[in-house]
Amino acid sequence: MNKKTLFAVGVVVVVIIGLLVFWNNVAERHGVIRIGAILPLTGDVAAYGHNTRKGIDLAVDEINQSGGVLGKHLQIVYEDSRADAKTGVTAMHRLIEGNVPAVIDNSVSSVALAIAPIADRNRVVVLSTGSTNPQLSGISPYFFRIWNSDDLEGRLSAQFVAQTLRMMRGAILYVNNDYGNGLREVFAQEFQAQGGEIVTTENYEQGTSDFRTQLARIRAANVEFLYIAGYSRENAVILIQTKEIGLDVQVVGTVTIEDRTIIGIAGEAANGVIYPFPKEPDETNPSVARFKENFWDFYQEKTAITCDVGYDAVYLIAKAIAITSSVDGECIQRGLREIKAFEGASGLIEFDENGNVNKPMQFKQIVDGVFVNFE
Repeated sequence: MNKKTLFAVGVVVVVIIGLLVFWNNVAERHGVIRIGAILPLTGDVAAYGHNTRKGIDLAVDEINQSGGVLGKHLQIVYEDSRADAKTGVTAMHRLIEGNVPAVIDNSVSSVALAIAPIADRNRVVVLSTGSTNPQLSGISPYFFRIWNSDDLEGRLSAQFVAQTLRMMRGAILYVNNDYGNGLREVFAQEFQAQGGEIVTTENYEQGTSDFRTQLARIRAANVEFLYIAGYSRENAVILIQTKEIGLDVQVVGTVTIEDRTIIGIAGEAANGVIYPFPKEPDETNPSVARFKENFWDFYQEKTAITCDVGYDAVYLIAKAIAITSSVDGECIQRGLREIKAFEGASGLIEFDENGNVNKPMQFKQIVDGVFVNFE
């Protein structure tokens, strides 16, 4: 066999191997439904991302064990946003290049605001488990979220402080991003409508570890309460430093307070903080009971913040696919809109015309290191 013949045979072999690999990948893709997930898996808010991932992985395991969706198994393609908008945009482009029809997004409004227009242009569904900025309401027919908007949370918190706590002079300390700014604006506007006065407003950049300068100015303002809007680690340090400088006021937080990370870092300094949180779903509800039991069996640990919404996101996407019998972004968004009164692990879910949910909320407090209903 001469060199030309050997070369030709070699080319044929390479082509055949390439085709085999190609068709094997196609066959694998035809056997699964690939869904994207952009979560903060590293960085300051990584706890939210990992909690959400645990809920997602449990739901995927349950669905696949039951035969999948349309006879195919679900597969999640994870991307780490690091809670950074630019990183989230890069992740979104990668997922779109991978032809995913839907993406589960988590917790960080700045990331959601950055990726929503990209999803809209490419007709890819984004189902957010935690982004709350009011600007996301109706941003795209392909954007949905299963956590209440800050518009609801901020208004309820302001009304609670004025009407229940009867405190009318306050300060705000917030993280300087879309999440913190959204809550600051809504809370301040509603509190002033209630006849209250925000005496001073301070902000900080995400990742800050020393808040003493801002807290000293707040102490000098002689306020009755401090409203903090930020993420767990910064919240914990703020609570510690509030005690250290002798700022003796009622601290009111956001839903991010209900995170065991805060208890672990702040300890006794966290006691007394009041915050809003979605009402606990009825544990006698079969969906809630099954989720908690299965979560314990799967991980040998109790659920934490955002585990349940990650779990619900997978089931909602699976149900939307089943309703329309299609793995297509346009069909999935139509299917999500057709879902009514979905009994999820995180409560009753039904999307309004803006892709929002309106879950009932309650106020809670940290008492001796435990999250309890406010009395």
